[in-house]
Amino acid sequence: MRHRLASRTAVATAASLLAATATAHTAPADAAASNAASASASAAVQADAPASADKPVVIAPVTVSGQRGAGYTTEETSSATKLTLSPRETPQSLTVITRQRLDDQNLTSLRQVLDITPGVYSNAYDTERVLFYARGFLIDTLMYDGVPATSNFNTGSIDETMDTALYERIEVVRGATGLMTGAGNPAASVNLVRKHADSRTSTASLDLSMGSWRSRRAELDATVPLSADGRIRARGVAAVEDSESYQSVYRKRRNILYGIVDADLTPATRVSVGFDYQQNKPRGVTWGSFPLFLGDGTPANWPTSVTTAPDWSYWDRSTQTVFGELQHKFDNGWTLRSLLSRRIYKEDAKLFYVFGYPDPVTGEGLEPSAYGSKSRITETSLDLHAAGPFEMIGRRHELVVGYSGSRMKNVGTEQSPDGDLAPVGNFFQWNGSYPAPTWGESTSAADIKINQDAVYAAARLSLTDSLKLIGGSRYGRWKIDSFYVYDEGEFSRYDYTKAIPYAGLVWDVLPEFSVFTSYTGIFKPQNSRDINGRYLDPMDGTSMEIGIKGEHFNKRLNTALTFFKTKQNNVAAPVFDPETGEPLLLPDGSSVTQGVDGTRTRGFELEVAGRLADGVQASLGWTRYLTKDADGQTIRTFIPNTQVRVFATWDAHRWVQGLTLGGGVNWQSASSTAVGSPAGGTTLRQGSVTNLSLMARYQVSPKVSVQVNGENLLDRKYFVLDQFDNTYYGAPANYSVSLRLAY
Repeated sequence: MRHRLASRTAVATAASLLAATATAHTAPADAAASNAASASASAAVQADAPASADKPVVIAPVTVSGQRGAGYTTEETSSATKLTLSPRETPQSLTVITRQRLDDQNLTSLRQVLDITPGVYSNAYDTERVLFYARGFLIDTLMYDGVPATSNFNTGSIDETMDTALYERIEVVRGATGLMTGAGNPAASVNLVRKHADSRTSTASLDLSMGSWRSRRAELDATVPLSADGRIRARGVAAVEDSESYQSVYRKRRNILYGIVDADLTPATRVSVGFDYQQNKPRGVTWGSFPLFLGDGTPANWPTSVTTAPDWSYWDRSTQTVFGELQHKFDNGWTLRSLLSRRIYKEDAKLFYVFGYPDPVTGEGLEPSAYGSKSRITETSLDLHAAGPFEMIGRRHELVVGYSGSRMKNVGTEQSPDGDLAPVGNFFQWNGSYPAPTWGESTSAADIKINQDAVYAAARLSLTDSLKLIGGSRYGRWKIDSFYVYDEGEFSRYDYTKAIPYAGLVWDVLPEFSVFTSYTGIFKPQNSRDINGRYLDPMDGTSMEIGIKGEHFNKRLNTALTFFKTKQNNVAAPVFDPETGEPLLLPDGSSVTQGVDGTRTRGFELEVAGRLADGVQASLGWTRYLTKDADGQTIRTFIPNTQVRVFATWDAHRWVQGLTLGGGVNWQSASSTAVGSPAGGTTLRQGSVTNLSLMARYQVSPKVSVQVNGENLLDRKYFVLDQFDNTYYGAPANYSVSLRLAY
């Protein structure tokens, strides 16, 4: 860039401002680069300044760049209120899993990410249906770039199959997020922030990895400018993964493709158009769990490789998304942003299940069941909002107003075996070679339409220089027109309107610390059904938080201590058979539930994330909660009420140049759940669990690195409990080795 200035004084002034700007916007770690830029600017002035001040001068091109180093925290987020705030300014409990953290721990699936997130617990009905919980409630809110998406119809929770290769970071806001998402549990919302083509020069990286159970993965990420000036850029990501499992018979393949084009139409207007495709093809899948007891009532004590899956079973899933985004920044500081997306989810499954208890001698006694289904879910979503500053009573404030809407349709068919199934035989000799059944004709199983529309507004009012009030509301409508083959009656129709309030207060009490409090309403239409097959009425309640947050080392380290309390009515709870102790089931195999009023949850969350010292990045989370019903009885005991999540890396270049070492511990307290047995209902107890992980990375050259990761290195054998008797074993010790090439 060349500037023509009228005088020697103007040149000197411009150079001084340039140097000051470089210093102000560059992290301390990049101070040397800033000083170099300042020196270059001064040298350019001295070299090009003419002897006469009456002649125009030309200064040489000057390039100034500054970038904050990669770490375990972020400077700003809008996942809680759509206002762009720092973590300290956000009056809710927040965790950000950065790209650096994803790479350090080799986290390639959404489940792996949430399993290391403070306060989050996961379990599964089987190999494919995974559920996530926070603060004792099911996490059912998933967002893409701040726009809500439909949860997994099979579980009511979010889809765990999402691959992290597509995302720059993942933000988890714990607690109720009604302002952002409308309906939802007071658990957490998970916001997937997509990668963009931000580089104006060509870049590329290739990651190759292999590990336990014959796992293999390749991932390519490349950016290329499409115009000479870099105003139009494209980025593509492709990944393929193939692996077996610690569970016998099971194997899976995953294919991912992502592309995005970012175009700067003007310096203030950016348009983005993109797509993604994710395909999951597992084989040897389970449907439900394995028997915990033998026919004589003794614990089965299976190896961790136990499975009830035949080798022909599968549960294929694919997701295709096309999206577009427009952002425009006005001269007055306001920003207009709109995002439109269309997502198509397809599912095709052939499943097998056994129930009963095997004879301790012959291994016989299990009864088989099989089921087939196909479904297609289409969802179109639009979010349009404007945000910016305004003046009132002599102070500067911020406001966001917007509209959010979605149209979802779920159409499905099912199949049953044509004729009797073959006997299971001796389960002690099970190897998956069970004969596949002949399938009957497909019949309609579901035709569900859900329309949501909402308008929302939130303001951040500057009451004083140190006291900020955030207030807002979301007024939404949920219209459900549902045919499901197991519902009572031919159709189920629901039409709800609800205003969900939000309020938060943040007070800067010290230069590095703020205290905060927040309040939000809870409203959640449910897909849980009673013994007659009717959906339960919506769940409602309130959620409150209070705590203190800190911001340290020039925003490189964030700390937070949060206390929370949630009150809810009509919370779905399973109904058990009083004689066998097993959960009552509807004809489709889903559990019978009933609404419970007066549910209360209390607890705290402590989190530290970011740079602890030079070369040390860390994340620490300690969470505890208790959920009780109206009678004061503890419920949902299958979820550990105390968790500790710790992981840290250390740049060990003082020992070996290019070496980074890391490690962590995931600990959870004891838990228990009601299970069935030949003698009737009983309680299964799981003691506390400690999982140790380690990593090491060696930077062979600026463009080549090698990394080793190990998980559950103590090789602890433990149960993963759920509330519906679908208990299974956690993964034993495992490892991965990765090679990264960067251009």
